[in-house]
Amino acid sequence: MGSYKKYEIRKRNPNPKTSALLVIDMQNYFSSMAHPILPTLLQTIRLCRRASIPVIFTRHSHKSTGPDGDHGMLAEWRNGDLIIDGTVEAELISELDRKQDDLVVEKNTYSAFRNTGLEEQLRERGVEEVIVTGVMTNLCCETTAREAFVRGFRVFLLHRRHCHVG
Repeated sequence: MGSYKKYEIRKRNPNPKTSALLVIDMQNYFSSMAHPILPTLLQTIRLCRRASIPVIFTRHSHKSTGPDGDHGMLAEWRNGDLIIDGTVEAELISELDRKQDDLVVEKNTYSAFRNTGLEEQLRERGVEEVIVTGVMTNLCCETTAREAFVRGFRVFLLHRRHCHVG
């Protein structure tokens, strides 16, 4: 039986030719969390655009709060407080400087990969590495990062460019 070895942090920079920036759930609903990180996030988006790294936004919302909705356990977990598609709260915050050709992935769970076609979109673009940033670090960012990893993508989480719920 092997002995435990302390994990050493490995530092590496993403390869701009095979990377994509995933901006998770920067929506009006989360504006109180989003605005404090916005200046550094906008700087990251600009840097990625200059390096020709695709910028992909996610948008979390649900079709309804009713029993036939697409919310699963989230309605119970969030005590019925869901982001409903078509509302102002569901929209991406206007300050993001989204471009016409930026992909927006619509999702209804913590993962940007689950039933969204994101993996296929990334593979079509030749993406091997994802840079994850945004709100809800301990839920949506981490779930997306873990799913990216198990799907074979190298994952980078940006320090000070995301926030979480305490």
